[in-house]
Amino acid sequence: MELLKAEEKDMNVLVTAFKPFNDQKFNYSQEVLSYIDNVDKLIIDVVYDECYLHLKNHKNLNTYDLIIALGEARSRNELTLEVQAKNISSCSLKDNKGTLKTDEIINPLLGEYLKTKVDIDKCKDDITLSYDAGKFVCNNLYFHLLEEYPEKSIFIHIPSCFDQEDIYKKYAKKIEKIIAKILTKKD
Repeated sequence: MELLKAEEKDMNVLVTAFKPFNDQKFNYSQEVLSYIDNVDKLIIDVVYDECYLHLKNHKNLNTYDLIIALGEARSRNELTLEVQAKNISSCSLKDNKGTLKTDEIINPLLGEYLKTKVDIDKCKDDITLSYDAGKFVCNNLYFHLLEEYPEKSIFIHIPSCFDQEDIYKKYAKKIEKIIAKILTKKD
């Protein structure tokens, strides 16, 4: 777990990204995060449930106005903001500890989906909304976030960037714009 502090204190935002997984050399979410300014940053491992425990144990988690989790979705071709998370973990890929989950309910006491309560209408013109966060560790983390912090948590999937710095920077600027819009108070 790696924590980098924001340079400015006017924004109380935490943005997380994942370490590489599945024998990849890098994770697009981590690359994009490196170009986002004025936020606290936390890099977490691609491990079911443990990724949320690392995040939850972050000493300032309760003080953030907004928590944005980033993950990669190499099959997508644009940034997507996930509206909801599914109450299931199931994927043919193993996490970084070798865990393979097949149709496992995350929390049997809750329903099929949890939705963010962040006012995402403020930024819907800047990003594509998605109702499918997948069933791998991204969805698992987001579901846990929405269990405890639905009013301040969102998840953004980063598409394939082809390891190009200009694309990382473009996505980072777009995420900074989304942060600013979400944090803008209505008059």
